[in-house]
Amino acid sequence: MNFNPELSTGAAVFLSLLAAFFWGTWFISLKYLGSYPVDGFYLTLFATSLVFVWTVGIILDQEALLGNIRQVLAADPTRVTITLLCGVLYVIGIRVSLTVMQKIGLSLSQPIQASINIMVGTLVSGLVGGIPAGVSWLWIAVACSLLIAAVVVSMIAGNMRSQVVVRSGEPASDLRFTPRDLWKGLGLLVVSSGFVQAYTFGLSYGLRSISQPVGLAVLPFMALLATGAFLGALSTSGLLLSVRKQWRVVFCAPLSIHKFGILSGLAHYGGNIIHALATVSLSSVISWPLGVTMGLWTQFWGLVYGEFRGAPRRVYVVLFLGIALYLSGALIIAIQAR
Repeated sequence: MNFNPELSTGAAVFLSLLAAFFWGTWFISLKYLGSYPVDGFYLTLFATSLVFVWTVGIILDQEALLGNIRQVLAADPTRVTITLLCGVLYVIGIRVSLTVMQKIGLSLSQPIQASINIMVGTLVSGLVGGIPAGVSWLWIAVACSLLIAAVVVSMIAGNMRSQVVVRSGEPASDLRFTPRDLWKGLGLLVVSSGFVQAYTFGLSYGLRSISQPVGLAVLPFMALLATGAFLGALSTSGLLLSVRKQWRVVFCAPLSIHKFGILSGLAHYGGNIIHALATVSLSSVISWPLGVTMGLWTQFWGLVYGEFRGAPRRVYVVLFLGIALYLSGALIIAIQAR
């Protein structure tokens, strides 16, 4: 029998928010890579995810892990093949967005990408995965609007902080790009955000939930998604490492470097698993926007790492307004789930 604990609504909401914490935390590893290739980090991350998810699945589901996959494959093979494909596509989208962020910067790219993820991801979740009885599209739209506002306000706070740094005489960013680079980058960002939506599509279509009666159990679904994700990472980061002749750097790197990819993989797919468990009880149209509150943790870790140290009071006022908007959006969604 597949692992599928019965969760109360409160417990499922808590797990969605806990997943957001994991998703909003693993990226901190990037701060410690130094000159190590980010593509090496990504391959370690998704290789770890692959081993982790299949190990957990074999331990908890045992023979039911493959049994559920075979059963769904016989009844509706698209649920299996699309889940695999979505794993490949969302990882490719993440890699493309990383390239754009390196070119035009986080302050320009992040608000656009996060807004697309909230709007399109929630719409896809509702249309593909269904919406539970008693849940209002109007209130979901209001909550998503608050989350989008939270993203924008938080980025405004970051921009205000950057302006203070420049005026204080500290070194300014050496990021340089032309208007053509900007428009090209924004176009690629829209494309990459479309690829990233493959995650929400796969979650809504491939996972059996309260509003999607046909689909895979949690751990078989995650095992297939992690397999696709590793293949996606291998086809992007693996290719880039080959072109740049950096495989030797990856293989010769010490554990002190690889540990960041390992820990990030555990956090990323640990978050994915508990988010899927919550989705079974809530539906993806509820669990997905709750997961988008990972931006709240982005701001939290920015504070912890001193990114706003020395900023005037008005910057903190704007920052905490963004946090309040995140909390308001999450509260409305949690109320809808009851």
